[in-house]
Amino acid sequence: MKKILLISLILILAVTSLLASCGEPAEEEPTQTQPTQTQPTKTTEPTKTTEPTKTTEPTKTTEPTQTQPSGPSGTLRACISAWIETTDPNLLSDFEYLFYEHLVGIDEGGNFIGELATDWSVSEDGLVWTFNLRKGITFHNGDPLTSADVKFSVDRIVEEGSSSPWKGEYSQTIDRVEIVDDYTVKIYCNKVDYMFQNTIWGASILPKNYIETNGVDYFRENPIGSAPWKYVKLTPGVSIECEAVPNHWRITPEWEKLLIELVPESSTALAKLRNGETDIVAVNMDEALEVRDEGYELRVLGRPTQPVIPMLGSWGTDGPLSNIRVREALSLAINRQEIADEFFNGLAEPGGVIWTAPSSWGFDPAWEDKYFKYDPDRAKTLLSVGGYPDSYADPVIKILSHTMGGTWLPDLNMIISSYWNAIGVQTEVVNIEGGELRSGMYGASDTSFYGSACIWNMPTMQVSTPFLRSAMHSEGNWRLMQDPTFDALWSSITTSPDPDTQISTFRQTAEYFLDKWVCPGIVKLYQNYAVSDQVGEWTLRFQYNIYGGFAGIKKR
Repeated sequence: MKKILLISLILILAVTSLLASCGEPAEEEPTQTQPTQTQPTKTTEPTKTTEPTKTTEPTKTTEPTQTQPSGPSGTLRACISAWIETTDPNLLSDFEYLFYEHLVGIDEGGNFIGELATDWSVSEDGLVWTFNLRKGITFHNGDPLTSADVKFSVDRIVEEGSSSPWKGEYSQTIDRVEIVDDYTVKIYCNKVDYMFQNTIWGASILPKNYIETNGVDYFRENPIGSAPWKYVKLTPGVSIECEAVPNHWRITPEWEKLLIELVPESSTALAKLRNGETDIVAVNMDEALEVRDEGYELRVLGRPTQPVIPMLGSWGTDGPLSNIRVREALSLAINRQEIADEFFNGLAEPGGVIWTAPSSWGFDPAWEDKYFKYDPDRAKTLLSVGGYPDSYADPVIKILSHTMGGTWLPDLNMIISSYWNAIGVQTEVVNIEGGELRSGMYGASDTSFYGSACIWNMPTMQVSTPFLRSAMHSEGNWRLMQDPTFDALWSSITTSPDPDTQISTFRQTAEYFLDKWVCPGIVKLYQNYAVSDQVGEWTLRFQYNIYGGFAGIKKR
């Protein structure tokens, strides 16, 4: 089916779908990134002057040799369409990986590597983890980073008022943190977790003395960390400015300054790129083809984002989404290849297991064929098996539509609605402010959302185990399931020290929730960025988002 036919179908069916406006579009969902360990960039040695050669002919004047600056120089400029405007990682900050670092990192193969910790070990009973810190690391104000900062940062995640996505996992897993000496810390766990490196990876290490001396509000307005960029200035709703940390232990940015501007309108951002006023602009599928034809180069982050469809509170409603056969039918009704080809201009791929990319630890390629089929005839059969529509007092399925994570999401919501209408499902598309939706989904706290669906454009992780808990576990953030079997399966992933057993159990756990059809994926979407002729190679491509990759962007 051609794009024009798909769009026509949306427009026709949209007439019968009630659009209820509940709020203004919101900003992009925060995300976190995975640090990559890299050696500091070596500076260029000054070019030595050569003595003139004596000849019988007059010596011609030689042009002076130009040398590259010996440290960071110039300003890297980027336009971002949305952000969550806080610098505190406990409040879900987009800027977390600009300023802060972690005990461990994860490389492109999903392997744990040392970041602020040089190495670590676990006790025989699997309950005590010892981390040895890298010596000589300082915060941006010059204070040394020690075990006291690690304990302070981990404890702070579970304190009252924290909105950290790790709060639930840390509360369940960590008993206490013990300072052995300035560069050794022990973490005592309540349960065996042989993948605890992936859990502790989520803790940004913050400056204890700085925060306690100046207060939390001052810290949020004047943040310091230990990452390759240090904070300079935040102009609310306009921009954030950073400076490179010279001779950073992990990676020194080639650019002296970083200016990130908040530009919601993509047309405005592209105009700035064309006028030489910025260097990096995120582009959608149509824009990517347009600027590529104009001669601009495109850059892609290594892991995709994935639009997925959470079925909210399916366990707490008597509506259609309470029935597993109806949920499966809704997935089968979606023509993912058509969406990838027509809506995303061939720059996306069908599929999408929440939080989990094809390059992620434990991913099974067999999932691609099993869970993302298009079969509208079988979908209609399953609706009948599920008693739809006659068995439900209200057969209408609400689709909660927002723009957090992509201005194209409302259009995609209409496309999904049209597919569901085509198999006989009644839908109502309801506009909602993204922050309101996110808040109501946290802890499944807003029961009015139960029985509704929505689309979130989710990032993917190299190791997705703790994030699956956040989405699916009965005590997670989204709580898409209330299922003791899933909870037990998830807990068993980390109870074996054997890597093969861990992968096998992870796949069994993932297939369990995939078989429940509570969060079907749509496509795998790789974010494209158009860049100016000043921008060279991107060496930190496998970051959680672009904020974690800025330090690895080289000059041309």
